Amino acid sequence: MKYNQYGYLQTDFDQMIKELESINFLPDNWKENSFSDLLATLVENSVAEAKTYGAKEAKLAEFAVSENENLKDFLAKEPATISRNSFYNIALQLLGYHVGYDYDLKDPLARMKANALPYTEKEEIDRDELIKVFYRLLNTRARNGQTFIDNMAGKGYFTQFYGNNKFMYFNGKSLPVFDMSKVIREVVYVESDLDTDEDGKPDLLQVTVFRPYQSNNFKFPALYTADPYFGGIIANEKRNHNVDVNLEDATKSTYPKYEAMPTAQAKKPASEDQAATEEAVHKAAYSLNEYLLARGFANVYAGAIGTRGSDGLRITGAPEETESAKEIIEWLHGDRIAYTDRTRKHETKASWCNGNIGMTGRSYLGTLQIAIATTGVAGLKTVVSEAAISSWYDYYREHGLVIAPEACQGEDLDMLAETCQSNLWDAGDYLKIKPKFDAMQKRLLEKSDRETGQYSDFWEARNYRHHTDNIKCSWISVHGLNDWNVKPKNVYKIWQKVSKLPIAHKLFLHQGPHYNMNNLLSIDFSDLMNLWFCHELLGIKNNAYKQWEDVMIQDNLQPDIWHEEPTWNNELGKKEIYFPDKKGKLLKDGGEDNDKLSFTDQGGKVFKEAKISEGKWQYDFISGKEKWLDQQLRFVTDEFIHPVTLVGRPKIKMSLATSLPKGQISVALVDLGSRKRLTPIPKSFNDQIQELGYRFGTEVMKEFVPDKETKAKLITKGHMNVQNYADMKHAEKIEAGKFYDLEFELQPTFYRLPAGARLGLIIYSTDQGMTKRPLEDETYTIDLDKTQLIFHEM
Repeated sequence: MKYNQYGYLQTDFDQMIKELESINFLPDNWKENSFSDLLATLVENSVAEAKTYGAKEAKLAEFAVSENENLKDFLAKEPATISRNSFYNIALQLLGYHVGYDYDLKDPLARMKANALPYTEKEEIDRDELIKVFYRLLNTRARNGQTFIDNMAGKGYFTQFYGNNKFMYFNGKSLPVFDMSKVIREVVYVESDLDTDEDGKPDLLQVTVFRPYQSNNFKFPALYTADPYFGGIIANEKRNHNVDVNLEDATKSTYPKYEAMPTAQAKKPASEDQAATEEAVHKAAYSLNEYLLARGFANVYAGAIGTRGSDGLRITGAPEETESAKEIIEWLHGDRIAYTDRTRKHETKASWCNGNIGMTGRSYLGTLQIAIATTGVAGLKTVVSEAAISSWYDYYREHGLVIAPEACQGEDLDMLAETCQSNLWDAGDYLKIKPKFDAMQKRLLEKSDRETGQYSDFWEARNYRHHTDNIKCSWISVHGLNDWNVKPKNVYKIWQKVSKLPIAHKLFLHQGPHYNMNNLLSIDFSDLMNLWFCHELLGIKNNAYKQWEDVMIQDNLQPDIWHEEPTWNNELGKKEIYFPDKKGKLLKDGGEDNDKLSFTDQGGKVFKEAKISEGKWQYDFISGKEKWLDQQLRFVTDEFIHPVTLVGRPKIKMSLATSLPKGQISVALVDLGSRKRLTPIPKSFNDQIQELGYRFGTEVMKEFVPDKETKAKLITKGHMNVQNYADMKHAEKIEAGKFYDLEFELQPTFYRLPAGARLGLIIYSTDQGMTKRPLEDETYTIDLDKTQLIFHEM
């Protein structure tokens, strides 16, 4: 597998020397050393686990330079140069590769090339070249996917700098020179301008801070993760709503309004600054944050209103959630008051913070980044938002239908609020909050309108995309192209807006479902984020904005390929139109004399009888298993003679009649053909573990790899309420048996079909994992002459 490395900065020779000397790797008198002495010193310094000169010297005999000579014997001959092959034999051993298993001493470059590891073009390495190749080696990704200098850090190399009280940088990134055994772990309470529990007092918001002890001496930037799950989650396996119900007439929607909660007036910050009096008992919740904590970025976590230690109520997605989460940044920036405890007697300031705040986190945590960024709050310099919701309607609804996130059938706003209302765990808070919480649950259920699934002002208030003009910070979005929890439409639609703003913006699209990517083997994501945050929060000039392309997309055929694109939309490809015909073909020319075709949907009846999981149903359904063929219309292209890449948002147009005066229609695009595909979730490489800091934490590396042979793979899909045929925001009456013209977009994609693959279009109704599962049969008739599939291909 290639270890793609986008975070390495091209560095001139003089700068290499300065940086190597600054970390005590290159001796000050290196010019006076013989070549053999210099080589010995550099190898010895690389063996960070050996703590004495004698231990380091003994290690030299453990390295082989060729099939018949170890490094100690080689150095005894006092060579004036070293051959390229001999050097990279040593280098690979330092990087964690094993002779005879991972590579052959006769040809180390074969392994270097196979893993895309950098190497010099010079056949013979002299003194100056030795410095260059060692500098590059320190910045090369080792066998565990981490840069070699980070591997050395995990073995204690940088403990020698623990008392220096300053940041140190190497190749544009911060080094782990802060002692994690002395981390300050404290809790403070920020006073809000909200009163969501309606007790007449401003809500208090608990904030947990992890910061290096040196932050008592000089200022550090903060990485803030707005995490509603941080205080714990309330699990109720029987809580989800029943989806085995008939569709309702959507015209009966009342289109509920958003109603704001009461506000309050927090005190203004004064001059008092007492030390926190409560110690944090929670552990940091995000490994990327921990990696960066060792490198000088304080970690800040807050669940905000309704979470454990905080006042108030969870109101999923509402402006109050945004406000309360934003108020933490205001405290970090010095613009809001906080107290040492809930008595509100003594003020405490974030005097350790340099006023520069970045945000991290996935899913709900990434969602709140988008929400906060759209406020333009002072101090927020950048967000790295992973798998985030940009409109809550697009999370729980789609085109007038109730649509579940993957593996969450029956969940909704009220249920997520219950999950995060962790202040109910404290008995005193339970007594105070429970009646207000019960009332809010009823309110959320009513306003979210599970009966009709229609868009309304209630959902409009939860659409962050309307406020992107307020964004002032730089932007990174990360999303899985196979994320059917937070579906790709969420990142696609906000990217179309963010990419046009006068801010630095980047997008990573990986092949995963609802997943982080900081531990993927194929890309140096943690290293890139170190580079990014150094630029944004510490002001280091390191070319972060231009170091990699604006859009990085992981390939779906080979995991070690990342496509570098200027953006992500339909314009990357050429428009193509395909037509289904009555013989089940999907054709560019449309065929002739097409007729009407029908299928009868049985809701969840057959699914229940089958007693299979939603995932198993989807695979059998798209693969064409006979049991499910009568509940779908299926159209397939001929085999492609060359690879085709689908990009952007496919669109379906059709003329449709239903046997009932209501209906839901679903469309899926499928990659057909038996072959080995990538694993749906990344495989763990348990022998490839990264150290986050010295004796601080670890991360198991993972990657999507070719797996067992499968018959089909879902590319994308979409759903629509037939009653929204004329307007996606308002339903209209329809008549049974009458044809209506529908047009809607599927979820966006970037998908490569190899030569020999076939593209399948499936038209169906009930999606067992996402839509309601009606109890009554309904027949859907499609007029093929008025049906088109439109997509863009590269």
